Amino acid sequence: MSVDSSGRQAVDFVWGNVPMHPNDDRAATVTNTGGSTGDYGWSQTTNVASARLNPALDNHVNVESGWAGYPAYTPAIGNFIVTEASGNGTTVTYKSFNFLSPGDVVNITGLSVGSYNLTSATVASANQQQFTVTNAANGGLITGQRGRVEATNAVTAYDGAGSGNIIVPNVLGLTTALALDALQDAGYELANITTATAATNAAGVVTAASRTAGSGVTTITDASHGYVTGNKVTITGVDATVNGTYTITRLTDNTYTVVTTATTVLALTGLTGSNVAVAGTIKSQSTAAGASSIATTATITITPWAAAS
Repeated sequence: MSVDSSGRQAVDFVWGNVPMHPNDDRAATVTNTGGSTGDYGWSQTTNVASARLNPALDNHVNVESGWAGYPAYTPAIGNFIVTEASGNGTTVTYKSFNFLSPGDVVNITGLSVGSYNLTSATVASANQQQFTVTNAANGGLITGQRGRVEATNAVTAYDGAGSGNIIVPNVLGLTTALALDALQDAGYELANITTATAATNAAGVVTAASRTAGSGVTTITDASHGYVTGNKVTITGVDATVNGTYTITRLTDNTYTVVTTATTVLALTGLTGSNVAVAGTIKSQSTAAGASSIATTATITITPWAAAS
């Protein structure tokens, strides 16, 4: 079985009663766990590029608009993606695979022309490919969009297009690209996500490392390290069983823990090792992970680490 870098099965679409689901996190290496012998026609590891599903292609729009809270799969009824819009001064036409009906009241967000983003607009006409509202907006034709239309009586889901609220994901330690993807999957509009100037990333000095026998949890001492739980750091010059890249758990201003594969006892002091944050990974997010009842129109700022200095 092939798995992605999070240990999930590397499959986009499957047969049976398991629903389609969009946008997994395969950004690194997929490993064939079948071994190096036997009737295998691929190499032991294969790099797989990560990308969001494009709703303009094939039936991906169905997946994006219908997926909510996988694997529970709550159909996001009344929530749809808008891929194109045009106005003529009296009517705005939105291209969207939808199940809307004339008279439905909708909120439209996330389009690059602000006048096409409407609140409590009444659908004038609709078929499964597009719908119209009566409005004086006339911003020309815009294509390649990933906006949203949400019927005001739609099912609110944890995820999926047009969710009424966002449950904020934890993006600390992710690359900027994966953080943006995770935030969009959670319901943020791309235009409402700000990537701040990269934070200064000065290497610190590791002066001690300790680990009890039988546990991989290793405590690292670095006076005023400045890290928070979830940051990703690289440790060098400490010990062969410690050196490496880890996601940390902060204990105090001076200490944090990492989980090593080694479980032998360790008690090192007087060290002059080094630790530094992984450049390009997220240092902080302006809205804490787990925050709920956040509107889909809310803003969030993520700050990556700069190159090591």
